[in-house]
Amino acid sequence: MAHRPRPAPGDRSTTDASSPEAERFVSAVRRQMDHAANLVVAFFRSIGLLDAGDTTLPKLPGQFLLELAALLQVREWHAAGVIDWFDPEGLTVDDMIGLAIARLKDDPAAAATDDRGTAAMTDVLRIWTETCAPEARGHLDADVAIRWDSSVDLDPLIDAFADFLCRHRDAGVAMEAN
Repeated sequence: MAHRPRPAPGDRSTTDASSPEAERFVSAVRRQMDHAANLVVAFFRSIGLLDAGDTTLPKLPGQFLLELAALLQVREWHAAGVIDWFDPEGLTVDDMIGLAIARLKDDPAAAATDDRGTAAMTDVLRIWTETCAPEARGHLDADVAIRWDSSVDLDPLIDAFADFLCRHRDAGVAMEAN
């Protein structure tokens, strides 16, 4: 996915402000980002990288945080029965989380520069729009379902999510959702 220049903060030229559907979609994506950030914080607390009172995570690459957030969200949806999980190699979501952590440990520079996080979060947003939005309104608190269109530019959403995770790593719940 080619990176496009980011709009200036507060620039709404990429969203039709007069479209209530677009506003609701962006609002729902932000809630989804907030939830995924909470999953990441809870995960770090569950493995002892954060104490309940800690407010700052160790500096970690944005791509790793995106991939971890995506995997934790998939794990939550799968555990709740919202989506099915299938990996051709027979790996579980927890196995995939372990592999992401191993990649970060083995080669932090590569973990910071590869696009695994962007690809994983793009997949999560696709799953969300195709499966979860119409099926799990109570979970997502959204009344909009959007059929996936490959022409949608997700780069601004993915970049915003990575920034959001970094800014809000001290937020979250004390216990990770299964």
